[in-house]
Amino acid sequence: MMLNYIRRFFILPLFTILFIGCFSEKEPSFTIEGSVSNLKENFILLEVIDDIQNNATTVIDTLKVSEKGEFKSDYFLEPNIYALTFDGIKTIPLAIDKGQHLEIEGASIDNIKVSGSVDTDLWNAYESFRKESLERLVKSVRNNIKNLQQENANEDEVAKLRELEVENYKKHLAELMNFVKEKMGTSMAVYPTSIRWIGGENLAFLQKLVGKFEEKYPTSEITEKLKSRVKLLEKTSVGGTISNIEMPNSSNEMINLNNIQKKYTLVDFWASWCPPCRTESKLLNSLYSAYNAKGFEIYGISLDSKREKWLNALEKDNRIWTEVSTVKGFKTDISTEYGITALPTNFLIDASGKIIAVNIHGQQLKEKIDELFLKN
Repeated sequence: MMLNYIRRFFILPLFTILFIGCFSEKEPSFTIEGSVSNLKENFILLEVIDDIQNNATTVIDTLKVSEKGEFKSDYFLEPNIYALTFDGIKTIPLAIDKGQHLEIEGASIDNIKVSGSVDTDLWNAYESFRKESLERLVKSVRNNIKNLQQENANEDEVAKLRELEVENYKKHLAELMNFVKEKMGTSMAVYPTSIRWIGGENLAFLQKLVGKFEEKYPTSEITEKLKSRVKLLEKTSVGGTISNIEMPNSSNEMINLNNIQKKYTLVDFWASWCPPCRTESKLLNSLYSAYNAKGFEIYGISLDSKREKWLNALEKDNRIWTEVSTVKGFKTDISTEYGITALPTNFLIDASGKIIAVNIHGQQLKEKIDELFLKN
């Protein structure tokens, strides 16, 4: 498994080194040892993964590697999510609990195997299942779309598959949640899964899960991160409230969500590079034309990182409603605040900002908007 991380290097203060040294006669929290042949560098970086969503890490140690490629080190550290980086190019993520003795073996950096950590094994199993599920449910549909486009199929056929792609992605996330429910327990490996947690019917389970995790690891940094994730899900699930958003439009005018929202407003996260988002533009045009005068508004938030592509998509897709963007991609502040990790994502809110629906697309979105306005 290869991950790219933002590394923050620092030198351990003297008191930290002395603090670690005073425990030298005690049982270590965990041990890492092994042998990897044909390494170019005589050291391996050990990093703690500070933020799994933004791929941020901090280097905490360098393991010295012998001429035979062997290394070993004992650690007096808390259970956490770590990573080993070999030759600056190969990163092996690790979920480590107390008392584990990790053995790392490989004839080269391309075939490294890890044993001795049930948490790491569980994380790897989750990742394998995630890739298989994504391939089966989502990528297979994308391949069908590609084939249809090569055959110059009509737009309606492609649009139907785009809707299927979005619906299948929801099924994919549901399968991942089931994996967590059935197999994760309170393993350290549960943290990497949290970036794909979905609320709604899963919220009660996740609240209970994080409560159990806190009982097992009351002082862990991971506990606080999981609690923050649940709070975010509470905020962004049906019944939560979307706080005010203020971002610049294509003319660099700051547009305040509170100032433009109407009876019902769709807060729509999208990007020019997202095919399902672009396909949904046609439906949004239809709904906007039919119901804007009756109290329906759209507040589109582009997570593009290139301004020209965003502006071209606005014009080509005729997105005439309120559209804003800081052109910072997923690093957009509001994207982080609302835990946006996939597109399209939307929130349907009422006049008070209360969420009444989350991630409804295609026919489901049309039926919801029709229902809201036809019943009044």
